[in-house]
Amino acid sequence: MADHASPAELLGEIYRLAGERDWAGVEARMHPDVVIHEAASLPFAGEWRGKDALQRLSVAMYGTWENASVEIRDVTGGKEWGVVVLNLTMTSKKTGNTFSQTLCEAGRFEDGLLIEHRIHYFDAAEIAAEA
Repeated sequence: MADHASPAELLGEIYRLAGERDWAGVEARMHPDVVIHEAASLPFAGEWRGKDALQRLSVAMYGTWENASVEIRDVTGGKEWGVVVLNLTMTSKKTGNTFSQTLCEAGRFEDGLLIEHRIHYFDAAEIAAEA
C-alpha cells in the first residue's frame, strides 16, 4: 500500500489481510507499540499489545463462538483515524443462539502504521451474556 494512503485505506487493507489470514501482511502494517482495546466485560477483554496482537485477539475472539463471521459495511476516516463499520454474526457455544451486532472499530495511525485500535460494540452486555 502506498505511503500516502489514508487511514481508511490503511485500515481497510489490514482488514482485507486479516480476512485472508495473511498475518505477516497484517504485522507489516502494525506499529511496534500497537495496542488494541477490547471491552472490559468481554471474555477476550483488555489491551492486546504487539505486532501480533490482532492475530492473538482473533484466535481468542473466534474461539469464544461456535461460528462467527464478519461483514464489512463501510470504511471511512480522516487524517489520523480510520473507522470500520461491520456486522459480526456469532453463534454462542453456551446457548446455541445466533445473533448479530454492529461494531465500529477505530484505528489510529502513526507514520502509516496502526498504533491504536478501539473496538466499540453496539451491545457488549449481550455479547458477554452469550459468551
